[in-house]
Amino acid sequence: MKHLKAVAATVIATSLLCGCGSAAGTPVGAGTSQQAPVPGSPSPAPAGSAAAAPCRAAVITLGYGQRLSPMTGEHGVMYTLTNRGRVSCTLAGYPDIALFTASGARLPFHYTRGHGEYVTSAPPTTAVLAPGVSAYVLVAKYRCDLGSQLNAAAIQLTLPGPQPVVLTGRVAADGAGVSELSYCRGGPADPGQVIAVSPIEPTPNATTAFASAAHS
Repeated sequence: MKHLKAVAATVIATSLLCGCGSAAGTPVGAGTSQQAPVPGSPSPAPAGSAAAAPCRAAVITLGYGQRLSPMTGEHGVMYTLTNRGRVSCTLAGYPDIALFTASGARLPFHYTRGHGEYVTSAPPTTAVLAPGVSAYVLVAKYRCDLGSQLNAAAIQLTLPGPQPVVLTGRVAADGAGVSELSYCRGGPADPGQVIAVSPIEPTPNATTAFASAAHS
């Protein structure tokens, strides 16, 4: 199967830089603390994570994963969540996602957690992030067979935790971004209106449907 093609972007934070391709993820946004729903509890944390506290907003940077080819019919983006702090911290669970047009209007997608053709259905685990280390999130949807109605120009990720972390950024200067995460013609029932979101994972491969197959 072909790999994923990253198409990341966000425009809500007006002073943030962006880029693509590094192993740890190039920064595209800075975290701020807001109230948000906390997802269900993840699976037990791996050994050694008990001493690490949940990551604070100030230390997490949003970045783009590597550019990859998509699977059949897929439009998606891999995000990196990098610990820029001086001590290890943890992330676990599903982020809440919102996509917006260039004018700031929220697109009426339907979001699902771990239920989709492209993302893993395995339960969340705890990612332990040493300083400089990244965790990963995959956001993916089916193509628009009837054509696109509105293109997403911005994304907001709200990470779970005692103090939920909201991450935003802006479209890359070279045109990379979420322009292919489009709201489709055909109305709410169109299969391209559903966006699947992976749990936060310690490796890129763990976010994909391949991870679910490996556990089946």
